[in-house]
Amino acid sequence: MRNVTVMLHRASKILSVSALAFAALSGPSFAEANSACDLSNGYAITPTAFQQEANACLKDISGVEADAVMADQLFRLAGEQRASQGESELRMLSSLSEAARLHAYDMAVRGYASHEDLEGRTHLDRVRMMERSALIGSFGANIVIVKAGASPEDVQKVIMADEANAANVERDEFDHMGVAAVEANGVLYVVQLFARVDGQLNTPVPLVAAPRTNLAANYNDQFEPVGWSVVSATGETLMRGIGSKMPASVPEISEGFIQMDVESNNSIYTLRGPAISSSL
Repeated sequence: MRNVTVMLHRASKILSVSALAFAALSGPSFAEANSACDLSNGYAITPTAFQQEANACLKDISGVEADAVMADQLFRLAGEQRASQGESELRMLSSLSEAARLHAYDMAVRGYASHEDLEGRTHLDRVRMMERSALIGSFGANIVIVKAGASPEDVQKVIMADEANAANVERDEFDHMGVAAVEANGVLYVVQLFARVDGQLNTPVPLVAAPRTNLAANYNDQFEPVGWSVVSATGETLMRGIGSKMPASVPEISEGFIQMDVESNNSIYTLRGPAISSSL
């Protein structure tokens, strides 16, 4: 399958899919068995509804089994690979692992292999739905689909055999990682997400943004804050401001994504923050 490279304002976003085997859940039993997590039409669009459905799916999903041991071993093997190349250690970020598992579930249930879901939502969109404080400067993702029963070492070999996959694993710019491995119908779906976190909002942003929502943040030493914005999934600017708070009047927003503009060495970079709405 083709590798896709998308440029962020600050760094590259590298995506790669490796598929050796593929199957999907079928029949009516899935939705009937677990009505709280019905992926027949994908995850909900608005942040609040998305997170409610996502949390239900993360608790239990019929017909798909999460393999936490495989995920842990793949995280360990990625660390060993980076150490062998003299690269920095990765830290686990729960929102990356949650977003990875949500996408693995969706691929298994609806029968596709892609970095975007069938509604066009990206890995980073899903991360920003789940993450409430991290500000991400660069991002990458790997997907590997193999027959169930493969060992962690076998899966790692498939990952490293793909040039874009290997580049993500070894990219020194990344400092956080999340991994998911789920099994369904004799197929193992592995999703690895990588990020560089360049800042943290001081207060986790609620899913529904209220007037004067606090946007104060701590950034890596080289960054100075310039301003903030809220954009749609297509990049349309919905709100913009300076300072550390949203205004007293917040427009109606069904789905938006916080972005923080920062300056370093006379250049402006955009960091990606949480998804929000201004109504339920």
